[in-house]
Amino acid sequence: MSYASISVSVGTQVSRRGLASRRMEGAPGRRNVQLAADPVSVPAARRFVVDTLAAWGEGRHAEDAELVTSELTGNAALHAGARFMYVTVERSDQAAVVRVAVEDDGPVGADALHVRTPALADDPLEWADLPATGRGLAIVATLAAAWGVEETPRGKRVWADLAGPGAVSGTREPRRSLTHDAAMDEELPPGWTLVRLAGCPVALSLEQDRHLDELVRELQLLGADEGRAESTALAHEIRDLLVSPAHARVVGRRTAERARDEGKAAVDVEMAMPSEFSALIVRLQSAVVRADELCEDGLLLTLASPPQVRELRAWMTHEIVAQAERGEPPTPWSEWRDGSRPS
Repeated sequence: MSYASISVSVGTQVSRRGLASRRMEGAPGRRNVQLAADPVSVPAARRFVVDTLAAWGEGRHAEDAELVTSELTGNAALHAGARFMYVTVERSDQAAVVRVAVEDDGPVGADALHVRTPALADDPLEWADLPATGRGLAIVATLAAAWGVEETPRGKRVWADLAGPGAVSGTREPRRSLTHDAAMDEELPPGWTLVRLAGCPVALSLEQDRHLDELVRELQLLGADEGRAESTALAHEIRDLLVSPAHARVVGRRTAERARDEGKAAVDVEMAMPSEFSALIVRLQSAVVRADELCEDGLLLTLASPPQVRELRAWMTHEIVAQAERGEPPTPWSEWRDGSRPS
């Protein structure tokens, strides 16, 4: 089912055709994160929202917010045709309400989201008749005290206001938003870090990403061969290590692809992640080095990483560890390559 043909029967009416993204009125807390519009980003989005609510002492909203986040980010990742999505969590001092919003930069506009309420639908659908995506949006409408979709300068933004467990949703009139651009705050929940790879070389970054894909594919194939114990163990290790930070890797790839399309030779890559992921990145780098050794020994068909790719991965690993664990400022790739690197 395409996002452009979503139509569901729900009890809460969606507000449509807002002119721009806006903040919840009187919101004393607002946190945002940019993620790749890809299914691998959905778990990271859920954790971002739950960690934010925990930091605010709003844990009572966590279960509903986690479910709403899954549905909204899943729709953006699968049906918006977007490269990136932007997850926002807000809370208001005027009411015991938190808002979860997901904005995407895809070409599918706000008008593509159609909602039929029982009061408006001539032929309301039964739950079993709804497509899977429609069911997800119906869940959002059921859990939300209010929800809506707005046009934004980047694309569209879908939001849901959560009043807490036991709140009853009813049919509501559409809301309209005022025209202004809402700046993206950079504050993240406790335990999260925004890693910045300054001046990342675009072509080389995409090359190392392709090489890692090739390496993983061959190791997975060899993993089915019980006679290759070392390759099998390494395949499982790399596969497991790639799971948790997958969203950060896809952000880096999408950023580099966009920069390539714009004709840029270098770009700053920003990746939000839990700080604990730095330890996983170190282990992943070690596993890839061991895989390169297997390539050099002729035990794998994939060619070993070229020297410049190895250097880039070493720089990326250093930057993630230095910024996530020690709070150090970014070291641009040009300085690292020229030898002007921290000891």
